[in-house]
Amino acid sequence: MKRSKEFLTVFMVIAFASVFLSCKNNEKKDTEKDKPIEELAVITVSPVVIFENDYAKVSKISLAPGESQATHEGEIRLIYALSDFSIDWEEQGKKLGAKTWKKGDVHFHEAGTHAARNNGTTVAEWLVFAKKSTDLPECGENTVENDATSVSPDFAQTLFENEAFKMTQVNLPVGEIIPMHSGINRILYSLTDYNLNYESDKEGKLDKAFTSGDIHWHEACKHALENNGDTEAKFLVVSYR
Repeated sequence: MKRSKEFLTVFMVIAFASVFLSCKNNEKKDTEKDKPIEELAVITVSPVVIFENDYAKVSKISLAPGESQATHEGEIRLIYALSDFSIDWEEQGKKLGAKTWKKGDVHFHEAGTHAARNNGTTVAEWLVFAKKSTDLPECGENTVENDATSVSPDFAQTLFENEAFKMTQVNLPVGEIIPMHSGINRILYSLTDYNLNYESDKEGKLDKAFTSGDIHWHEACKHALENNGDTEAKFLVVSYR
């Protein structure tokens, strides 16, 4: 009987200890979960280069909450937001506080060192269209003033323009046409899947299919577009001046 009581006592002590340690572990997990972003371990993420040639480089950045870009050098560049996000921004060694962007927002940066950190609760994702110092190919009689926005303002909208870049978004419904117009040195980035009948003074007539995220470069030419698919064609045109 005495031995049974001793066994019961030991069992109760072990059970109590197990429950106590379990509570402590859960408390620790909850504490880690509730920590503010600035107290969590910093994870540094590098940009992914999705296009590069002698004149331009395009990178895609994707930062989960709390993740950062290390301080790095950047060329003059245009930023296009792929999601809604909030970041802590540092430029030329100065902390400039929180910056908030909405999906589809566009802004410009001069060359210089910078760093970013996702201070929000959702993934921060954006594209960086950088311009290299190499001289661009001659455009001949093609000018940005005679681009798609001049011939089809209903389908082509200017999102941003300065002395270095012009960004246009094209939304071309099924069956619609953008007639012959100028295009200078430019990058196209597909926002949706679509098919086009494409005609230019350099390539002739071609049927082309694109998927969301496709990116390609065109040198200056005159060209026309027809949406011959069954979905609206949505894409960005980033002209380099």
